[in-house]
Amino acid sequence: MRSFLLLVLIFIFVNASLIDDFNNKKYSKICIFKNIEKYKKDEKILSLIGVACVRSDKLFLLPSVINRLKHTKEGINNAIYFLTIYSQKKLLYAYFFYNFNIKTFSFPLTDYFISIIFDSIKNDNFIKKGNIFVVKWKNKKFEIYKIDDKLIIDEYEKNKFIKRHWFR
Repeated sequence: MRSFLLLVLIFIFVNASLIDDFNNKKYSKICIFKNIEKYKKDEKILSLIGVACVRSDKLFLLPSVINRLKHTKEGINNAIYFLTIYSQKKLLYAYFFYNFNIKTFSFPLTDYFISIIFDSIKNDNFIKKGNIFVVKWKNKKFEIYKIDDKLIIDEYEKNKFIKRHWFR
C-alpha cells in the first residue's frame, strides 16, 4: 500500500511540475522528446506537450506528438490542430525555397501565426519588398524571408519588434 501511495504521489508531482512549467511559460522545458516518450500513453499530457511545442516554435517535434494522439476525441482534435500547423510550416518552407505552389492547399485557420501567414501567402494577401514578404494581420506585422536554409519570420506588434522565429 505504501509503494502504491508513493507512486501516486510521484505521478501527481510530475504532472504538477509540467503544469507549473506550462503556467510559467517554460514551453521549451516541456517540449522535449524525453517527455513525449515518457507520456506516450497519456493524451492529455501529450496535448499539453504539443501546445508547448507550438508555443516554443519546436514544430519539428510535433509529428512525434501527433502519431500518439489517436485514442480519444480530444486527442484526435489536438492532433489535427498540430498537423495543420506542421503542414503549413512545411508548405511555406517549400514555397519560399523551391517555389512550390501552395494555392491548392486548404486548411482551417488557426490562431498560430504560421497559419495566418500561410493563408495570407496562399491568397496573395502580402506585400513584397525585395526578398522580404510582409504580412499584416490586425495590429501585427510579419516579415518573412530566408537566410541559408532557414525560413525567418520577424514578428512585430504595433511596429515594435517582438520576436524572431526560424524554421527548417
